[in-house]
Amino acid sequence: MANNSEFYRGKRKKTAPALIATIIILAVITFAVMLFYGLQKYIVVTNSGLHLEIPFLQDDSAKPVESDDGEVVRNQQNAVVQQSFEPVNAQLEIGQADYSNIKAVAGENLGAVKLVYVPASSVTVSGVESYLSKAPDASGVLLDVKTVTGMLVWDSQADIAKGYGTAGTVDLKSIVSSLKEQDKYVAVRMCCFVDNTLASRYTQLALKTTAGQAYSDSNGAWLDPTNATVKSYILSLCSELSKMGVDEIVLLGMRLPEVSGLEFAFSSSSAVKPTPVTAVSSFGISVTRAMRSSSTKMSVQLTSSTALQNGTDEVTGQSADILLKVFDRVYCSAESASAADTVTKGADYVKLGEAKMRIVPMCSGQSPSTDCWVLME
Repeated sequence: MANNSEFYRGKRKKTAPALIATIIILAVITFAVMLFYGLQKYIVVTNSGLHLEIPFLQDDSAKPVESDDGEVVRNQQNAVVQQSFEPVNAQLEIGQADYSNIKAVAGENLGAVKLVYVPASSVTVSGVESYLSKAPDASGVLLDVKTVTGMLVWDSQADIAKGYGTAGTVDLKSIVSSLKEQDKYVAVRMCCFVDNTLASRYTQLALKTTAGQAYSDSNGAWLDPTNATVKSYILSLCSELSKMGVDEIVLLGMRLPEVSGLEFAFSSSSAVKPTPVTAVSSFGISVTRAMRSSSTKMSVQLTSSTALQNGTDEVTGQSADILLKVFDRVYCSAESASAADTVTKGADYVKLGEAKMRIVPMCSGQSPSTDCWVLME
């Protein structure tokens, strides 16, 4: 019989060391992953890079130590510092916008303008030439291109003009080019807030009373000066005129109705209800700021004698003090004999440039002796 001890026993594979090494590597990897994700919340980003700040490894001596009453602290040098904090009652108040202290940015380096007024119905090649022939000493024209009717003289491509049928048919660009070739100064006048056509066809833009009724008076139907679409429409028209080569745009009717005691329901998104002054001033500032990059001068016609005498008309919202800071010129009606006095009255509100170049009297019959003027019909 064969001895069992003599049977051949095969060689066993030495797997134990490899298994142990694999377990150790997996454990290290697992620990590293857990450590990485666990310490992410202690990573601090500073200007000098990433830093790891672990609370239990921080030097407590460098931290401020607060006493029970919250006043005694220890600084980084471990010195005791006495601090006291007074209670503060913070209260948020939202008030009316104040434009009285805005910086004057317009009115410098202006030349004299002596213009003859051309009504909208006569803005044609022959019509303009006819009016120029009546005023041989005029250096240019003031063309009425948008009246209280809301209809435009020229064939505007503005979306609202096309959509609501306010565009005209005159090739205004050709007229402007012809006048420039004759070395004539070209100014145009647009009515802003009195717009019979748009107020009736696009009723959301109409100025409404607090009772919800669209407002109109002997001047016509009014638009809301705080409405963003109204502002966008006027700006689009100004941009078109500027691209035609117009030298100056005069905004007429940039005011509220002359009616006391009647409140309007402005569509402004402001947290505070606008006043006539803030509504008109805000519109003027926005329009002139948007047009500042163009070479076209931006001006306004004051229809309030109070604004020129006292600086501000609280009812219509026109403020000579504010408007002369952002508009290049202010046009105003005057008698030829007293035109110089009108310029003198407005001089108090001129911060930049010369009053004689920035206050423009609009006179009928004959031109005044002032440096700048508009000869009306």
